[in-house]
Amino acid sequence: MKYVKKAAVVATGIALLFGTANMTEAFANQTNSVQELESKTPAVGKEAVEAAKAELSQKVNGEIGKNTGDTYLLYVSDPSLNGGSAFLYYLDMFKFTNYDDYLNQAGKLQGPVLQKPEGLPEGYKFENGNIQPPIAKHHKEFQREVKAEAQGKGVYYKKFDWNEMGEINLTFVNGKDNLEMQVAHSLGRKTANNGYRYIKSTEVDAEQGKKIPGLVRNKLIWSDQDHIYSITTNPGNPLTKEDLIKFAETAVKK
Repeated sequence: MKYVKKAAVVATGIALLFGTANMTEAFANQTNSVQELESKTPAVGKEAVEAAKAELSQKVNGEIGKNTGDTYLLYVSDPSLNGGSAFLYYLDMFKFTNYDDYLNQAGKLQGPVLQKPEGLPEGYKFENGNIQPPIAKHHKEFQREVKAEAQGKGVYYKKFDWNEMGEINLTFVNGKDNLEMQVAHSLGRKTANNGYRYIKSTEVDAEQGKKIPGLVRNKLIWSDQDHIYSITTNPGNPLTKEDLIKFAETAVKK
């Protein structure tokens, strides 16, 4: 999976797949205050919605390389003016090309921290990583809060601060081969799975693979009560199921 990820606006009904973390746009906001944009007429119009979107895009794209993790939620009282949804996220995931920078930021957040597994073959180098906000876990709470504060307003947005990881993705590369690691909230899960589940790239549904080529990977999955973890490799990678299980034992920083 390539690391060059273009910023993208993500609607509330997002699904977190491995590597779908490229759902975001990024930039720092100087305040934690709620921002509001009003149209000239009491009823919200298309111009007011587009103006709000442009303002948010400027906030998250105004300066490249800030890497702040800023997260905004836009509310539009008339969903027909917002692609059918009343809510829209504008956000930044923390992005890294330096492993120590990643570890430093991950250590500041609540939740598990992925790390380079012990025994990873010589030649594998850290290529990139990202940390995403816990939107999937808290999106209903975020929506209720923004909607309540937006009473009587047609267009409204708010910045949310976060100190808990929502998803972490790491990529290590060795020539033509790569290994990807992920941890994300296991929404709705109350108990951990017993042991590991391994899926070969050849076992991935062919039609799904055509639609989403990134799914065609060798994948090891396991979980605890709160999070689901995975380690995947590209088709043809010589690393075996046993290798991935060994890596899983040291993939999470204690």
